[in-house]
Amino acid sequence: MVCFGRQRTHAFLAMMVLGLGVADANRFQEAWVMNCDHTFPDGTSYDLSPLTRTAGRPDYVGKDKMGNLYYINVCSNVQEIPKECRILQKDIRSPVYQVRNDSFCHWLGMENSHSWDYIEKGSPYVGVQLTYSNGEYCQEGMNRRVKLQMYCDHLGRLGSVGDYYVTVESPCTYVVTFPTPYGCPKAASMSKGTVFIILFFTVIGAYFGGGLLINVTKYHMPLSIDSLPHIEFWRNLPELLKDGFLFIIDSIMVKLGYREPREAGGSFEWSGL
Repeated sequence: MVCFGRQRTHAFLAMMVLGLGVADANRFQEAWVMNCDHTFPDGTSYDLSPLTRTAGRPDYVGKDKMGNLYYINVCSNVQEIPKECRILQKDIRSPVYQVRNDSFCHWLGMENSHSWDYIEKGSPYVGVQLTYSNGEYCQEGMNRRVKLQMYCDHLGRLGSVGDYYVTVESPCTYVVTFPTPYGCPKAASMSKGTVFIILFFTVIGAYFGGGLLINVTKYHMPLSIDSLPHIEFWRNLPELLKDGFLFIIDSIMVKLGYREPREAGGSFEWSGL
């Protein structure tokens, strides 16, 4: 009898542990993250991935004027389903939940129904908007949706509840405002060739400008083309390039057997084959 009682106790404890595990699994959502790097057709790019809450980090919490709370993640579902939603068995995976003052819960969009846009058409430096659609049924055949508006803020003031407030654009559309530096377009990356060209012309400009300034101010040369640095070299450069080109051609002709080597001091005048 004692042995049987112990077996029942162990079985009961095992069921409790299993139940807690299932409850905890329903509480925390699968950590799947969408691609949070987006480029618009005009070439403007944004990367919101640093805003994504993962690995147990707390979700963003916002509030509207009515005191309703909003649990939010960016480019991913929320990390923890609000307890009010779990009580109502609304464990739908969603990036944004609304918990009303009366403890009723709604999910406001689906992660796989997202779209990108500018906050203001044609103004990428205002910020970027990420919209989640296909939320819980609202009214008149419409589903809820939520717009996450990341305003370009170089000061990076994201962090407190007041930084991401929520407004209701329509009975079924919610707008969450994020001031963040990640709402600013990414700096356009330049190719190595572009960088080389920029550096080349920068050095050339500094060379001619600096040399001209020194010749005029230090050596009191009149401001003219003769005041450019190493002006005689630059005047002779075309002829030097011509001689170098003819020398290369002449060397090739000698290698191919079309011409005998020239004597030292000979000119490089081209006479054809």
